[in-house]
Amino acid sequence: MNYFKSTLLIASSLLIGCSSLPQKEQTTHITPNQAYSFPIDESWKELSIREKVGQVICFNYSEKDIEKYGNGSIKTFLSKYPIGSSFLANWSVGTSPEKFQSIAKELQENSKYPLLLSEDFESGLGEVIKEYTYLPGEMSLGAAQSPELAHQFGKVLATEARSLGINWVLNPVADINLNPSNFLTNSRSTGDQTEVAIKVLPHQINGLQSNGVVATAKHFPGDGTDVINQHFATSSMQLSMDEWYQEHGKVFQTVINEGVQAIMPGHITFPAYQKEQVDGEYLPATLSSELLQGLLKKEMGFNGVVVSDALNMAGIANYYPNQLETEVACFVAGCDILLWPSLVTMDTIVARVERGIITMDRLDDAVQRVWRIKTQQGLFKKDYQVCKNITKTTLLENKQTAQKIADKAITLIANKHDVLPIKSDETPSLLFVYVSQNTIKSKFKTLKNELQERGYKVDEKVGLSYFANAGKLQEVNNTYDKILFIYHSKPNAPWGSLLFNGDEALSMWSSNMLPRNKVISIGVGDPYKNILYLPQIWGRINVYNNDPYSQRAIAKAINGEITMNEHSPVLPQKVKSIQ
Repeated sequence: MNYFKSTLLIASSLLIGCSSLPQKEQTTHITPNQAYSFPIDESWKELSIREKVGQVICFNYSEKDIEKYGNGSIKTFLSKYPIGSSFLANWSVGTSPEKFQSIAKELQENSKYPLLLSEDFESGLGEVIKEYTYLPGEMSLGAAQSPELAHQFGKVLATEARSLGINWVLNPVADINLNPSNFLTNSRSTGDQTEVAIKVLPHQINGLQSNGVVATAKHFPGDGTDVINQHFATSSMQLSMDEWYQEHGKVFQTVINEGVQAIMPGHITFPAYQKEQVDGEYLPATLSSELLQGLLKKEMGFNGVVVSDALNMAGIANYYPNQLETEVACFVAGCDILLWPSLVTMDTIVARVERGIITMDRLDDAVQRVWRIKTQQGLFKKDYQVCKNITKTTLLENKQTAQKIADKAITLIANKHDVLPIKSDETPSLLFVYVSQNTIKSKFKTLKNELQERGYKVDEKVGLSYFANAGKLQEVNNTYDKILFIYHSKPNAPWGSLLFNGDEALSMWSSNMLPRNKVISIGVGDPYKNILYLPQIWGRINVYNNDPYSQRAIAKAINGEITMNEHSPVLPQKVKSIQ
C-alpha cells in the first residue's frame, strides 16, 4: 500500500500551514510535480553505452587524474572517460574565481555533451572564496522562518555559483535534527521543526533552480535522529514509520511535490521500512533498492536524479567485498549519479551492461533522469553561458541579503533581568572568551571591530579553564564590565563530536561560576550549548554561523540596534524531552 497516498497532504496544502495530517482512512492522491514530466532532449538515445554510463559518473576533479588518465589534457581525458558531471572542490581547484571559471570552460568546451558542474557551497561561496558572499547557513533560515529570505538565499547562491560555471549544488540539507548530539546535521539543518522546514526549503530550492542551478535535497531518508556521523560509520533513521511520515518523510515529500531536481540519499539505514538484510545488517540507503527504487521513486513519485553521497565515506564501506563492488552496487540499487567513484567503476559498469549483468533499463532510466535536469536548466541551448557574468551591484545586493538573513535569524535564548542590550557608555570594557576545539580568535575580527567602532574596549582570551583560572575569576569579574563567552562549534569544524571536552568543558565551568549578570553567552553554530549547558546565564544569544554578517548581527543586537528573534529553530522543550 502507498502510505503517502493515504497520509500526506499535497504540497500546496502543506505550505499554507496545515496543522495536522489526514487520518489513514482518508485518501489524498499525490501527483508528482509536473517538473518530473518535463520534455527532455531526446539526443540521449543516440549515446553509446560508454557515453550513457559516463552520465552517471560525477568525477571528483583532480589535476593528478587528468595527468594520469589524459596525459594532462582535459580533451584526451574526456574522450576516454565521457563523464556527465564533475565536482570542483576548492581543495583541488583552489580559491581563485578565475581558476574555477577556467576549468569550467575547459571542461564544457571539451565535452561532447554538456556537463553538470558541482560543489556543496552550503554556506555560499564566500566561505572559501573571499570575493563572494559567506551566507549565514541553513539553520539561520530555520530561525528567520521567512519564505522570501529563503528564496533570496537560494538566489544569492545561484547567481554567484553560475558566475564560476557551477550549475549544480549539493544542498540544501533537508534533515530534521531531532538529536542534539548529532554532529553532522546540527546547524546544517533548518532545526528540529518539520513545519519550519517545509515553510522555507521549497522557496530556497526555487531560488536556486529558477536561477540556473540544480538543487539537491539531502540526506534521504533523513539524518539527525541518532549520534552517528556517516563519514565514520553507517547512520540509522531511528523513527517508526508513523513518526517518519510526520517528520522527515513529510519534508522530502514536500520538496518532491515542489519539483526539487535532485535528492541525495545518505549512508543511513531505515529499520522501520527495510526488510532485506545482508549478513544480518540493513543496507544504507545508498545501497538499498528498497529505499531508493521502492520508497523514494515508486511510492513518493520522485522522478528526478538520485545522487549518492560521497563514496569515500565509511558509512557505505564493507557491505561488499571491495570498494569497486560497493560503487557498482550503489548504481544498481538506484543511484542515478555516483559521487566521486573510481574511474574503474565506470569501466566495470560498461562491461556489465554489455554482458547483460546490469540491465539496459536501469541504465536508460538513470540517463533519462540526468538528461531531464540538464534540459530543464538549458544546458543544451546554443546560447547557454558556461559562466554567467555577475555585476558588482549584484554582489553588493547579495551581501545585503546575507545581512538581512543574519539580522532576522539572531535568536534571544534568555534575557533575565534585562541584562541585554548593553551600552558602551555604561559597560565599556568587554572580555571575549573564545571556547572552541578550533583556534578561532582570528575568525571573529568582524565582531571585535564592530564593537570597538561602537566605543567598547575589547580584550580577548582563548579559553578560561576553571582549573587554571579558579583563583583569577574574581579579578576577571573586577576588570571587565561584561564577559562574552563565545561558544563556537559547527559540523566538521573540527571532525568529531559536539559534546564539551577538555578546555571547552572547563571554560563552561568558569562561565557558570562568574556572576550571572556579568556573563553573556553567545552560541555560534551549534544551538544546543546555550540551551543544555548554560541555563544559569541570564543573557544568552544564538547565531548559526561565524560568517561576518552573523557577527555584525551580534554587535547590533548587543548594542540594542535590532530586535532579536525569540523563536529558536530548536525548541528548548523538544530538546529537554529527548534528554
